[in-house]
Amino acid sequence: MCPILTAAEGYILGLGAKMFVIAGPVIVYGTVASVIYGVAYWVMQML
Repeated sequence: MCPILTAAEGYILGLGAKMFVIAGPVIVYGTVASVIYGVAYWVMQML
């Protein structure tokens, strides 16, 4: 199950791009979840 790469991308850049296709949503979800958790924690500390 090898990623489909084009000749213009090459092996290194193409593999890096495919990794960020998978990791992108994980990074965004983690960042958004941590911001929401941080704001909720901050509000709870203010009460």
